Amino acid sequence: MESFGALLRHYGWYAVLAFVLTVFATPVAARLAWRLGVLDVPDRDLKPHARPTPYLGGAAICLGWTVALLAALPGAGQERHVLLAIMLGGLATTALGLIDDVRNLSPKLRLLGCALIAGAVILHTGIADDLAISILWPFGITPPPVVGIPLSFLLGLFIVLGACNSANLIDGLDGLCAGVTAVISLGFFVVAGALAIYVALYDWQHAKNATRLILSLALLGSTLGFLPFNFNPARIFMGDAGSMLLGYNCGMMILLLNERGVLRWTFGGLMIFALPIFDTALAIVRRWRAGRPIFAGDRSHFYDQLVDRGLSVRRVVVISYGLAAVYAILGCGTVVLAIRMRYLLVIYALSVLATIALIILTGMATPEQQPKPGVPDRSAA
Repeated sequence: MESFGALLRHYGWYAVLAFVLTVFATPVAARLAWRLGVLDVPDRDLKPHARPTPYLGGAAICLGWTVALLAALPGAGQERHVLLAIMLGGLATTALGLIDDVRNLSPKLRLLGCALIAGAVILHTGIADDLAISILWPFGITPPPVVGIPLSFLLGLFIVLGACNSANLIDGLDGLCAGVTAVISLGFFVVAGALAIYVALYDWQHAKNATRLILSLALLGSTLGFLPFNFNPARIFMGDAGSMLLGYNCGMMILLLNERGVLRWTFGGLMIFALPIFDTALAIVRRWRAGRPIFAGDRSHFYDQLVDRGLSVRRVVVISYGLAAVYAILGCGTVVLAIRMRYLLVIYALSVLATIALIILTGMATPEQQPKPGVPDRSAA
């Protein structure tokens, strides 16, 4: 049975490869963006940065991520078709984001494109086929395949689209999305490693251990490679091409953690990704309470409110890293310690209630008294 150290020695170089390639590709992407005029121009409202900043950082992230996956394909064995399908889906997602960065697609069209890409990957790989059965089985409900498989597909699609949207929405401050995703990907690696050890202990066949470990480490390396150029003051932005790819990868990781109907790992993955989920929920609630369209841009996000209350961008970003780490530790800890499902659900429910209470007590759920006119939000997927 392998240990975490052995897994890191075996798979860790994929993170190193993604990191090195992203570090070298990001300055090239910045120069190319300047030459092509692919710039994010400040507007002193939703885009308060001081000067025009190049996009195309997402292309650099995608390059590091993709090459790491390509390098892993020869040794992926039975999992090669799953890893290849997820990689192709990631490339298509990045291409869709690049088009949006350049042409400014409508949120509904972008959502449709994401749904088609994610749906094709889920159908081809079957990674969500038993998701509904896993969720309903503890309640004594076993839906027939004609019901369970379509329901599982819809649930899987909802998770991936939700992850893409959440990652998109949290990309609002220099270094925020990249750093938070790096913390999340490290959490995913810990859970994937625990699952690999568990699978080896019980000698389960056809488990997707390599895919989970490679995806989490490729994501970690590419985000860490981009972060030095994106931390405040940012020299380049990832754009929708980057944030959508990161969200897509996280969504696929959550689906991949559903192994043999044991929900502990799936719930652990959702808890690790909790910060983007809570931020998205907060933005939706504030917009709804203010009578604004859900896809309208505003400063409803928790990080915007912290900046508006006088904290510096760097301090808010570091606080966000800490919050992401808290949720990641909670998700990893409950999985690694193999806490029984009924206790795990209680812990997670208390964590959600505590987060909601903190949001209410700090007044973050209260909308602006005089909301600004809605404008298209390029970060809402």
